[in-house]
Amino acid sequence: MASTAAPGAGGGLRTRPGGTPERVPEAAVRPRPRRRSETLLGIALVAPLILLMLLVIGFPLVNTVLLSLQNQAVVGTPSSFVGLDTYRTVLGDSALWASLRRSAVWLVGNLVVQTVLAMATALLLTRVGRWSKAARTWVLLPWVIPTVAVAVIWQWLTNSNYGLVAKGLGAVRLDGVQFFADPVWAMPTLILMNSWHWFPLGTVIIFGALQTIPGEVYEAARVDGVNAWQMFWHITLPLLQPVLFALGLVGTLWSFNIIDSIYLVTRGGPSGASTTAPVMIYDTAFKAFRASEAAAMSVAAIVLLGILAWLYIRFAKPEEV
Repeated sequence: MASTAAPGAGGGLRTRPGGTPERVPEAAVRPRPRRRSETLLGIALVAPLILLMLLVIGFPLVNTVLLSLQNQAVVGTPSSFVGLDTYRTVLGDSALWASLRRSAVWLVGNLVVQTVLAMATALLLTRVGRWSKAARTWVLLPWVIPTVAVAVIWQWLTNSNYGLVAKGLGAVRLDGVQFFADPVWAMPTLILMNSWHWFPLGTVIIFGALQTIPGEVYEAARVDGVNAWQMFWHITLPLLQPVLFALGLVGTLWSFNIIDSIYLVTRGGPSGASTTAPVMIYDTAFKAFRASEAAAMSVAAIVLLGILAWLYIRFAKPEEV
């Protein structure tokens, strides 16, 4: 049996099958070092992405922070450094806190409605039927419609004079509801509109996750006499927790920053009922011409979202199933 002796200055010794010792070159004894060219290649491949992220994310972020420390009215006009005075002005404004409360309602409403719609639709799509394949295609239709078109469609549907929703409510003597003009109904209707637009994305993701659950798990549960609700609560939902966790995190950050759906329909009205934080930031910058205050609000929103994301990851991270 071959054996290798401890290497000396010139290498090591190993015994041939016939018993004759043979010197092994030092390069064959020492471990092979990592090639420098491979490291340089990895850096070269990652560098463009890092530079792009610094350009797209880092530069605007730094510029926003610097702008928030000035008293600039319009970007590009002369200004002076005021430090944290802008933050004191912004954080002392009750309108900002009111907009954050509306953002919380908007955020929670969208997450709940979209998750319920996406889960229900994904479960329906898993049923094997004649129209299942066609339904998997058509369910994506609201997602691919531009936001402008979605706003127009929902304004037509909810129009109090000729909208289908208004006619349906009129049949049960509930006509006359001004969905986007009533401060009570504006926010709930906007939440439904936005959820209808975006729930197909969650449907596709949840549907894909459902396909990864082994069918043998459900068959064993049926043999044990488990009903459909118990299978959903104790099998499907726990196995979907990682996917729902990711959707919740991304959906929180995404929904908070939505402005187009609101601005296209109500522009923050009526009477400020739908003025969320992004809408207020936009109006402060481009209507009130207080760019530094808008920048301070943006920085505060970034910090708030960072805290929310940390809390969500800290307390809502699913356990290992």
